[in-house]
Amino acid sequence: MLTYISYTQNNMADLINKKILLFYPFGATKHYGDSIKNELIKKGAYVVGYDERPSQHPIVKAVIRVLKKKVPTLFSAYIKKIIRNNRDFNFDYILVLRGEAFTAETVSLLKTAYKNAKLILYLWDILKSTKLEDVIPFFDKALSFDPDDVKNNSGLILRPTFFMPQYEMLKKHAIKKYDIVFIGTLHSNRYQTLQILKDYLEKNSLSYLFYLYVPSKLAYIKNKYLDGIPVNEEEIHYDPISLDKTLDIIANTKCILDLNFTGQKSLSMRAFESMISKTKYITTNPEIKSYDFYSEKNILLIDINDITIPNEFINSPFEDVPYSILEKYSVRQLVDDLLS
Repeated sequence: MLTYISYTQNNMADLINKKILLFYPFGATKHYGDSIKNELIKKGAYVVGYDERPSQHPIVKAVIRVLKKKVPTLFSAYIKKIIRNNRDFNFDYILVLRGEAFTAETVSLLKTAYKNAKLILYLWDILKSTKLEDVIPFFDKALSFDPDDVKNNSGLILRPTFFMPQYEMLKKHAIKKYDIVFIGTLHSNRYQTLQILKDYLEKNSLSYLFYLYVPSKLAYIKNKYLDGIPVNEEEIHYDPISLDKTLDIIANTKCILDLNFTGQKSLSMRAFESMISKTKYITTNPEIKSYDFYSEKNILLIDINDITIPNEFINSPFEDVPYSILEKYSVRQLVDDLLS
């Protein structure tokens, strides 16, 4: 069974009147960072929030991803500007969510500017993507959602991802429109996997919705012509699906489909969103079996080379998961785990 830092009433973060500098992604997943920011404010903190990157423009993303170690001044200039704009603040915490653009130099700049602040890093992307191994030691506390990254990096603490309160309050429709729904970003072999699943679902007369997101035309060209993903433009969406639209779809859905990166052991937010919204969960990630909310009645592990999705699984009632288990994966508990 997978375990991580335990919850007790005694380690709740005291954030009354604390000043927090928060960095988080402002792109398609901005609502996740917003949820953490709102919880910090709810707990009494004053929060100043910034994008984890200087810009969400695809060219800026690409440049940072390729050149951040070779040309660290690219991101340092952004951090220096933020420091100038907040020269009068004495921050108690600096919290970095994901933080792909960060380097040892930029963390050192923040440490020098805010000597009393505790610097905390929370990774909800794998190190293979963010390449932050050399930056982790410069933080006072670093956590990751990925068991393998934690195992291979002694400076990391395991902390799975979380669900937002909107999913906790979601009211499911009595009659569902979709048997299976997938909402996600195009990457690696995801498109090919969805085509295999699409054939299976249509042959078995199962209703479905696939929302495949690509952040830009440039990303689409890279995926199609450089990475060799045989996707057509009419099959993708350039606009990220809104949180309200996602919630409306989930309310009309029997099962959420989740496809992990090949070899990735960590769980996405979808796993926890499914459990708290009482929606069945279908995944290709065998690590789901090691989590304390795993139940064959609610969760179906599939082999893409031999797909079987029983109608009994889709149509049987969701079996409630004890709230004491689910609360560990709430944004409320996440904030306590990060800052306590």
